[in-house]
Amino acid sequence: MTKIIFNALEEKDIQFLADLLNNESILAALHNEKMPYDEWLDAYRKYWKNDTDERHFIIFSEDKPAGWLKINGLDGKDTAWLAMLAVAPEHQRQGLGTAAVEFFEEYISDRGFSSAGIKTTEDNHAAQNLYKKCGYKVTDRSENVMGDGSKMMSYTFYKELKTENKIER
Repeated sequence: MTKIIFNALEEKDIQFLADLLNNESILAALHNEKMPYDEWLDAYRKYWKNDTDERHFIIFSEDKPAGWLKINGLDGKDTAWLAMLAVAPEHQRQGLGTAAVEFFEEYISDRGFSSAGIKTTEDNHAAQNLYKKCGYKVTDRSENVMGDGSKMMSYTFYKELKTENKIER
């Protein structure tokens, strides 16, 4: 069994994040354009580091950085969002996506959220299959302009969570 760990994103992780999100297959799946390291570092320092509405995690597989998970909507009440899940191509199809969704659900459930939301594009079949496998249902479909300027239909996935152990946020 692969050892999977989720660590809070730190400034030292930005180089890995920049490399991950500038990978050609990740860029294609996310419909984004390359962004230099300095811009990722700037985003971390200016926006992410102290944002109470979101949390970022580096996913480690056997002590090697393998992916990124971003959760947002944490300042809200009922629904939090899995805003980004990217796994390096060499670590895909090894259970990291499923582990990330489970971690996300536990993280938000422990903070009192009763539901989880996720959006993905119509052409990201791997993500759609993952979310369906984890019990999510499509609740909405809409057209969006992507980071690379293309227009794409997006799906909103939704799931009610068990909330036996609510804690104060």
